[in-house]
Amino acid sequence: MGLRLTAAIGTVLSLALVGGHAVAASASVRMSTPGTAAEAAEAQVPYPSVSSSRLNSVGSSGFLVHERGTPFWTSFADGSTTEVKAKSFAGKDVKASVSATLASDVVEIVHWEGSLKVTRLRDMSTQQSVTVSPDLDVRGGVLAGCVGFKYFVRSANTAGGQDVHLLEKADDGKVVKRPVTGLPLDAEDANLAAATPKHAVLVYRTSRTWQWALVDLATATVVQRHDMRSASDSVAVSDTHVAWHETDAEGTDRVVVTSRGTNPGPDRSTVLGKVRNTVAVGLVGNWVTYGVNSDLAWENEPNPLYALTARNLTTNATHQLLDHTGQVATSPDGTLYASGGRVSGGEGLYRVAMGSAGTPVATRVASSGESTGIRFLGDSVPEVIDLDAPGPARFEWRLSRLNVLVNVTLRNTHTGETKQESLHPYASADDPHGFSFDWEGDLAWHGDPDFYTPAAAGDYTWRIDVKPRNGIGPDLSASGSFTVARKSGAHDYDSDGQPDILERDTAGRLWLSDTTYKPYYELYQNPQTLVGGGWNVYDRIEASGNLGGAPIDDVVARDRNGVLYLYLGTGDGKAPFASRVRIGGGWNTYVQLTGGSDLNGDGRADLVATDESGALWLYRGTGNYKAPFEKRVKIGTGGWGTYNQILAVGDVAGGPAGDLVARDRSGVLWLYLGYGDGRFAPRTRIGGGWNTYSHLVNIGDANLDDRPDLYGINRDEPTAPFLHRATGAWRTPFAVRSNVPTVFYGHQTYDLFA
Repeated sequence: MGLRLTAAIGTVLSLALVGGHAVAASASVRMSTPGTAAEAAEAQVPYPSVSSSRLNSVGSSGFLVHERGTPFWTSFADGSTTEVKAKSFAGKDVKASVSATLASDVVEIVHWEGSLKVTRLRDMSTQQSVTVSPDLDVRGGVLAGCVGFKYFVRSANTAGGQDVHLLEKADDGKVVKRPVTGLPLDAEDANLAAATPKHAVLVYRTSRTWQWALVDLATATVVQRHDMRSASDSVAVSDTHVAWHETDAEGTDRVVVTSRGTNPGPDRSTVLGKVRNTVAVGLVGNWVTYGVNSDLAWENEPNPLYALTARNLTTNATHQLLDHTGQVATSPDGTLYASGGRVSGGEGLYRVAMGSAGTPVATRVASSGESTGIRFLGDSVPEVIDLDAPGPARFEWRLSRLNVLVNVTLRNTHTGETKQESLHPYASADDPHGFSFDWEGDLAWHGDPDFYTPAAAGDYTWRIDVKPRNGIGPDLSASGSFTVARKSGAHDYDSDGQPDILERDTAGRLWLSDTTYKPYYELYQNPQTLVGGGWNVYDRIEASGNLGGAPIDDVVARDRNGVLYLYLGTGDGKAPFASRVRIGGGWNTYVQLTGGSDLNGDGRADLVATDESGALWLYRGTGNYKAPFEKRVKIGTGGWGTYNQILAVGDVAGGPAGDLVARDRSGVLWLYLGYGDGRFAPRTRIGGGWNTYSHLVNIGDANLDDRPDLYGINRDEPTAPFLHRATGAWRTPFAVRSNVPTVFYGHQTYDLFA
C-alpha cells in the first residue's frame, strides 16, 4: 500500500504543476493551491483518501487507519504502510478484525481459529503480542476497550447492572485483574471512550441517565463522574479537562467541557444545533476542538461545522484549524491529531499543537495527495469542433471531486454570443472525477437567452465556473479555447450554417434576420440586426450565392442608373458584407434578376436575368469577384416577361443541377427543371394562389434536409412569413406551407426582401 499511495501522491502533484490539461494546451486555469513547499517537504508520509478511510488511533510510532474496511498501520519514521493481519496458530497471516487501543502503539486483533475466537494485543512498534481471553478471565466478560496492554472487561452483577474490571497480563503470563471501583451498580454497556497513559474515560448508561467516569489506571478507581444528556460518539481527555459531544431530548447537539478534579466548576457548553453526522471532539491545552465528520467528495450541503474549530475555554475566542474534518485521535503524549484537510495544505493527517501565538496550529504530517479545495485535473475539449458532423459536440472535464455546481460558458470570441449551461455532475464508482457536456451547437442570439442561434464558424473560448456544493474550499474557474468549423450554406451571411433573410425598410436601412431550425421544431426567425443605411439607392438586391470564391454567400445590388455592384460576404453577422465592388453598367435593361444557384454544373453560382422583351439570359459565374460573370448567353427567347418573379431555387427535384421557379401575374407558380448545362426543361405547373405572397425568397435549405426550400412574405401581414419545404418530387416540389415564428423590433415598413 505504501508504494501505491506514494505513486498516487506523485501523480496528483504532477497534475497540479502542469495544470492538468489533457488536450487543449492553450487553456488557462485558476485553481486552488495544493499546499506550500514547506508542508509538502514535511508530509512525505502517505495517507489514504480521507473520504474512503477512517482514522482509528495514533501512537508514538505511527497510526492506524481503516481504508475501505482494511486496517493499515503507517510508520511516522519512514512512511511504510503495512496491512494489519493476525497470525494463525500455524503461523500464517490471516485476515482479522482490527480495532484501536488508546494512548499507545497497541492494536487489538481478533480472528477465528475454527470455532475459537482469538483476541491478541500487538504493539506495532515492537511487534510484542499478548493473547487475552476476556470471557475466561472474567466469567461472561465482554471486552470494553484497551489502553495499551491494559484492557477493560464488563460482566453482569447481582444488582442488575454490570461490573467492570481492569486487566493486564503480567510478564509471567498471569492475568492481573482488578475491579473498577466507584461505578454505579446499575451501570451498563460501559465502553472505553478516551484515555491518556494514566487515565481512561468510560461511558455507560444507568437507569437514570448516561454518564462518563474518569478511571485512574494505576488504582482502577473512578476519580470523577459526570452525567451526559446522551451517549457520546466522541470524548476527549487531557491532564486538565474532559470534553464530549451529546444530544438533548430535542435533538440539539452540543460540545461540553468540564475541568478535571473534585471541584470542577461549571461546565462550558457550545451549542452546535442539530447535527446529522458524527462530531469529532478534541482537547489542546486550554482549547476544545470540534468539527463534524464530512465526506469531502459526497456532502452536498454547506455546513460551517465541517471545519475543525478550536474554542478557548476562557475567552470563547475561536480559531479555525482545518476546512474539512475527518476523525480525531490523541497520541500517548497527549498530542491531538486530526484527519481532514485545509485548502492551503490538502488532505491528510494533521498534528494539532499550541503555536507561538498562543493558539493551536495544525501541521500536516501525512498527505493523501488530495486537494481539499476543488482542483482542476484537465479537459478533453477538441481543438476543432465540426458542427456539421452528426450528433452533439462533447466537452469533457475532470475535477478532484464532483459534488459541485458547474456553470459552463461557451463564447464566440468575435460576436460575444454565448451558450451557458448549469450542470450538477455526479461521481460514479467507475469515474469519480470526470463529467461532460453535450453541445448542440447553439448560442444565445445577441446575448438574449430567449432567442437561439446556431454557432457560427470561428474562434471560441470555453469556461467552467465551479462552486463546491458542500461549501468546503473556494470556487474554481478553468478556461480554454477551441475552433468551430462548419460549412456555410445558401443565404448564410453569418457563417452559422443556416440561411438568413435580408429585409430593406422604406428608410433605406438593410436588416439581416437570422433563421434557425432544430430537428422536431419549426423554423423560426430571430429579430433583425441592422446591416446599415443607404440601401435605398438600389432598386434590386439579390442573393447571388458565392461569386467571389470565399465560403460565404454574396449579394448583388443594382442602382437606379443600372450599375450592378457586388457585396462580398464576410461571414460576420455584425458586418456581413464588405465594401461594394462595381461589376458594370447597363443592367437596367433587365426586369428580373435572380442568382444563388449553380445552373450549368461547374460548381459556381450563376445569375439569370429577363429583359423587357421576355428573353432569358444566363451569366455564368467565374469565381473571380473582380469579374464575377462570363459574357451573357441567351437561354430563353421569349415569354419570360409574363412572370413577376423568377427564382433560382437550386436543385428542388433531384436533378443534375439547379432549377428555376417562376410566378406569373395570376399567382400560378411554375417549375423549370435544369438540365445542368444552363438550359431548362419545359415548365411544369406547381399550383396557383402564390400571389398571396408579396415576395418569394429562394432561402436555400432552411430545414436542414439537404433540399432548398421556398420562403414567402405574407402580402397581408409581412411580419408573418411562411416556409414551403422542398419535397424532392418534381411534380409536387413544395409541401404545404408552415408558419415561421418571428419577432420584429420596431415598426419598420419593408419594401424589398432577398
